[in-house]
Amino acid sequence: MTETADLLADNGLGGGATALLPPAARATGTGNDAQTEEKIDREQLLAINSDLIRTLHRRISGRRFRANKHDGTRLAVARALVQAVVAHNQVLRDLEMEELERRIAALEETKK
Repeated sequence: MTETADLLADNGLGGGATALLPPAARATGTGNDAQTEEKIDREQLLAINSDLIRTLHRRISGRRFRANKHDGTRLAVARALVQAVVAHNQVLRDLEMEELERRIAALEETKK
């Protein structure tokens, strides 16, 4: 994979300008099997989702909307990203619930 793996996708503005991803969000591998160094927390999920919302909003809120041949692909990727964010958030929520249950059980044991 080229150095463009460290770049955020073109948002369709400014003649194709791209912006660097924060270091924690950059991929460490190559190809489609890239792995991040750390787990993504809820704050990072919110930032990813916010970027997607802003990008889509900018795309449709201009003076004039013009569809292009890449819109279908962009929307398919956006849908996949949203599903991944939802699934990841659910896993984080489940882990937090398990931790709370462990803490409650420990507190109940100390009271006995």
